[in-house]
Amino acid sequence: MHWRKQRVMLVCIFLVMCLLSGCALMERQNTPEQIFKRAVAGIAGKEMLTFTGRTGVRVDNGLPMNKQFEYRGRVRNHDELVMNWGSTEVFRKKGDYEALKKGKFEQGTHARFLRHHGKWNAMTSGYSSVAGEGVLNRFNPIQELEELSTLNKTISMEASAARGTWVVRIEPEPASAKYWLKERLMKEMKTINQQIVILGTKHKRPNQEVQRKLDQVWAQSYEDLNRQLEHSVVQAVYHLTIDRQTGLPLKLSSECRISRQEANEARHEEALITRVAFEDYK
Repeated sequence: MHWRKQRVMLVCIFLVMCLLSGCALMERQNTPEQIFKRAVAGIAGKEMLTFTGRTGVRVDNGLPMNKQFEYRGRVRNHDELVMNWGSTEVFRKKGDYEALKKGKFEQGTHARFLRHHGKWNAMTSGYSSVAGEGVLNRFNPIQELEELSTLNKTISMEASAARGTWVVRIEPEPASAKYWLKERLMKEMKTINQQIVILGTKHKRPNQEVQRKLDQVWAQSYEDLNRQLEHSVVQAVYHLTIDRQTGLPLKLSSECRISRQEANEARHEEALITRVAFEDYK
C-alpha cells in the first residue's frame, strides 16, 4: 500500500511538471516578439486583403490635426497592390470603397504596386515595367510592418487589449527611427525629381528655363530637408492590434514625432499620426 501511494505521488508530480513546462512553452511562443513576428509573416503571406487608413500632421501638440488624407488599398494575387487616396471628404461616399474592392476606379487618385523581391514598387500605367519607389509607398502598411520588423526596437504587450485580441507596442530606437524616416523621405524626394523629368520629356517643346528653375527648387528642397532631419530628434511608437485566433493584424496605429531646435531657439515639433484597419483576408 505504501508503494502504491508513492507511485501515485510520483505520477502527480510528473503531471504537474508536464503542465508547468507546457505553460512555459506557451508563454515563450506568445512573447510579444513572437506574436509580432507571426503577425507580420501572416499578413505578408495572404493572397488577398484590403485596408483603410487615415493620416494627419499635428504641429506643436496642437489640435485638431491638419493636412489629413485617407488612403485605401487592395491586395490581390499576393503581389499586386492598388492604393486609392485623397482628402477625407473624397472618401465619405461608401461607393468609392466598394469600387476599390471590385477593382474599379471611376473616381479618386490611385496607384499600382507590384511586390518584387520583398519590395513594393510603383508601376507605370498599364502594369508595365517597374517605375521605382512611389510616393505613397511610405503609407503601405504591409511594407511598413516588414521594414519595422528589421529595426532595432523594443516590443511589449499592452494590458488594455479588447477580448480576443493582443495589442503589441513597438518602439524603434530613436537612431533607427531617424535613419528609417530619412531613408524613406529621401527616396520620395528622388521619386518626385524623376516625375519632374518625365513630365518635361512629354512636352514637344520643353521649356528649358522652366525645367532649370524646377531643378533648382527641387535641389534646394532636398538640401533643406536633409539638413532639417540631421538636426532633428525622431521618436516613433506603433500599436498593432492582433486577432488571437488567426494571429493576423486587425489595426495599426502609429505616431512619429519629429522635433528640432529652430534658429530663434524655439522648439518645433511635428507628429505624423496614422491609423489603419485591415479586413477581407483570404
